[in-house]
Amino acid sequence: MQRMLGVVLLVGLSLGTAAEAQGPGGGRLRDLFGKTMTGQLRAGETRETLEWGGEQREYVVHRPPGFPGNRRWPLVLLFHGGTGNAGQALESYGMREAADRHGFVLVAPNGTGRTVLRVWNVQFGFGYAMQNQVDDVGFVRELVKRLEARYPLDARRVFATGISNGGILCHFLAAGIPSTFAAIAPVVGTVGGKAPGQADWQYPPSPSSPVAVIAFNGAKDDHIPVEGGRQRASFGEPVEVMSGLETSRFWVHADGCDPTPHTSEDEPHGSTVTRYTGGRAGTEVELWVVHDQGHAWPGGKAPRLKADPPSTLLDATETMWAFFERHPRR
Repeated sequence: MQRMLGVVLLVGLSLGTAAEAQGPGGGRLRDLFGKTMTGQLRAGETRETLEWGGEQREYVVHRPPGFPGNRRWPLVLLFHGGTGNAGQALESYGMREAADRHGFVLVAPNGTGRTVLRVWNVQFGFGYAMQNQVDDVGFVRELVKRLEARYPLDARRVFATGISNGGILCHFLAAGIPSTFAAIAPVVGTVGGKAPGQADWQYPPSPSSPVAVIAFNGAKDDHIPVEGGRQRASFGEPVEVMSGLETSRFWVHADGCDPTPHTSEDEPHGSTVTRYTGGRAGTEVELWVVHDQGHAWPGGKAPRLKADPPSTLLDATETMWAFFERHPRR
């Protein structure tokens, strides 16, 4: 396999977290995250825990109106960015509202850490999860089993999305837990990387089952440049990042898609869209490059302080759900 370029686990400027973590007495943290890492629960939500790796891992389950009813429901897992948390992610990206509109169960887990700022271990980057070699793929495997045992879920329609560090995790989950995810939607993420001091590039294993992928990257992203190469902005020592094209090719090869891309300009949404079709079991790979955006969730809430502003032309949440609906696991 061609070399896999590296990336630091982003602290998620689009989440407004790193910048807001500063300030006397942590007041900005309380303002951003509320009293807990799962935020203020809404109607139809519960805060649950799963013991894994010697820790009590928290997650929020959001049930749409009409649940449970006499049916099986799609499941979408939402992974916060590095130094974010479940409560912040639920408030920021419109996924709760999409779950209610379209009828899917939404689950937002927390990463690990010793403050309200949490991270995921994707084998390169920074923070508690990597330092302690937390098995987040194993955690999510057990979490999906738990959810399928407790709730009437459709095993053919299990999906994952996340931003930055959480978007990177989506790639590792789809490759590392065979026959679980029908499709993933990483936002400003990449498929592999190499932190300073690591001898080898870190990337997921070769997937044994095809997974449909829709990825969103910002043309102005200095933290994960869509063209790849060395970071132009970072916390700590800059590293190289894998390009959007290389990330797409990882899944094109894994899914057996036609390697000839179909590229078009979606002017109403301010994006260039590259599609690869003809994958096994009906899978496709799409890359959306958003022209007027940096490191952010397209269509998400306006950031605070130094975070990059999200695009107002593209709603990534609605776009990914339309993609998910077209790609159940076959």
